[in-house]
Amino acid sequence: MNHSALKRVFVAVAAGVLAAAGLSQPASAINQYRTIGNVPKPAACNNHGTIPAGGWLANKSCGYVMGTAIAGTLFDVSTTTASNFHFGRWRAGDGSSFCTYLVPGALDTSHSTPVADSCSSATSDRLSHRRSFGHDFDAAPHTGNGSIIVAINPSACTGYYNYFVDSNYTSGRLHDPVGFALPSTGGYRYSTNDNGASMIRVDALGETIWLFVARSCIQSQLPATLNNEND
Repeated sequence: MNHSALKRVFVAVAAGVLAAAGLSQPASAINQYRTIGNVPKPAACNNHGTIPAGGWLANKSCGYVMGTAIAGTLFDVSTTTASNFHFGRWRAGDGSSFCTYLVPGALDTSHSTPVADSCSSATSDRLSHRRSFGHDFDAAPHTGNGSIIVAINPSACTGYYNYFVDSNYTSGRLHDPVGFALPSTGGYRYSTNDNGASMIRVDALGETIWLFVARSCIQSQLPATLNNEND
């Protein structure tokens, strides 16, 4: 029996012993890294400029922005695509964590820590469909990009980089305030499924920045009918 065959026998026996003892096999180890700021916007998606606060989080490569991996937070890399988007778990400093995609160039790869993999391919597949995390989109799938211009009252409306707190994507809370006053207009993209927040794009800090606001801040500016097709 060769080495590979012996290894398979050993793994099978070990699994049987664990099962008999009522234990599960440990999850495979992956690498965890710290995130950085001033991340280049992904050229693979025809973007230009930088993301000052940290890398965009998205539902897939070149997908919908779902938040920002604030510099200094943690990201567990489960898989990496051919265009260097990373799928894995983002861990915010406030205890929020969820499975998502992270744009290339957003990790400090000089140091890593081994951790158990906690994001599955099933989660990635579910996340690729936009109704899993949002509704009332500005346009049909693969179009739009913040096409509905809304008025913003900067004195009453605060911007936040993040909303989602877990991989259910069904609820959350506004967190990670952007730290600058919002401009008077923005481009509406979608709302979270619980209507707690809306994703908009604004021009600020010399860049186009995606952020969340409370949906109530812009509710009156939204058309009566929005797009709820899945993709």
